[in-house]
Amino acid sequence: MADVIQEFLDRLGRNEVSTTEFLPPAVHGTVRLDIECDSRTEQWFVTMQKGKVLVARAGREPEAVMRGSRPAFDRLASGAETFVSLLFRNDVVVEGNIQLVDRFSRLFPSPSSAQHPREFARRERQRRER
Repeated sequence: MADVIQEFLDRLGRNEVSTTEFLPPAVHGTVRLDIECDSRTEQWFVTMQKGKVLVARAGREPEAVMRGSRPAFDRLASGAETFVSLLFRNDVVVEGNIQLVDRFSRLFPSPSSAQHPREFARRERQRRER
């Protein structure tokens, strides 16, 4: 299985993922990802500051920790699931500043079936008028 989360974090660290829309300059802090795979835990540190993102394998004490299994993080990084759905099912657990994690989670791709509410309402209205 491809390591989707690692590929995503590598792209994020190389600034290949657009952050300007979802990461205002006022957001700052570090989120540590604890990715559990087999009997070991990989750690990634994602630091957000002034609209930029730095990704490293080690870092300072984080303001928040996101913990979950590799399959859960892979589904998040591939856009197969949202952060909120994983959080509500306890597939991902958050400790610390959940607002910072929420901002970070917006950098992940949206599920392909996701629709903007206004677009959905517009299409439904057109469908009913037919």
